[in-house]
Amino acid sequence: MEKTMAKNLILLVFLFTTSLTMASGLEDKIIQFIEFEFGHYPKAQLTDLYKNYFQDAYGPGHLMPDTTRAGAYLDSELQESDWTDTLMWQPLGIHHDYYRINLILVRDGILPRDTLLLGMVESAPLARKPSIENWKKEWAEVLTIIKALYPDLQFLEEEEKCIEKNLSNGNVVMHHSKIYEEAYHPHYRIIHRSVFERWRKTFIVSGS
Repeated sequence: MEKTMAKNLILLVFLFTTSLTMASGLEDKIIQFIEFEFGHYPKAQLTDLYKNYFQDAYGPGHLMPDTTRAGAYLDSELQESDWTDTLMWQPLGIHHDYYRINLILVRDGILPRDTLLLGMVESAPLARKPSIENWKKEWAEVLTIIKALYPDLQFLEEEEKCIEKNLSNGNVVMHHSKIYEEAYHPHYRIIHRSVFERWRKTFIVSGS
C-alpha cells in the first residue's frame, strides 16, 4: 500500500513538473513570436499579431476560392508599386507550420508565378485548423502574454474587443490594421513549411 502511494506521489510530481516545463516552453515560444513581429514591424497592432498567429493555424485556405481568381488577384497585386516590406519570408506563429512569402520574389523573377499558385493550392489542405473553441483558448494564452509585455500597445482594448466579437460569431479571420497597411504595404502569400523548404532548395537561396 505504502509503495503504491509512493509511486503515485512520484508520478504526480513528475506530471506536475512536466506540465510546468511545457508551460514555460510554450510561454517562451509565444514571447519569441511577439518579439520577432515587433522587431521587424514595430508599428504592428494587436490585430496584426492575431493575423500572424491565425495564419499559422489556418493557412491560406480562405484565400483560395479558386485558382483563376487567385491568379488574377496575384497579377493585379504584382502591378502595384508600394513595395516597402523587405523581409523575404517570415515563419508564422509558434509552430512555423506556415510562412509568408514576399511577392517581391515573384515580381523579381526568383520564384515563378505559377509555382507560387500551385504552392498555395498544395498548402491549403495542410492546415491544422483547430476548432473555434480550441482556437479561442490558444489565442487567450497569446493575448495574456501580449498584454503583460505591452500593456500600453496602441488601440489594445479596442482591438481586443473586435477580435473577441469576431470569434464569438465563429469567424477566425482578421485583416491587417490600417496602421500596419500604411507603414509596410504588405504583399505576400501563405505557404506551408514543407513547400517552403522545397522552394528554398530550388529557388530561394538568400536569407530572410
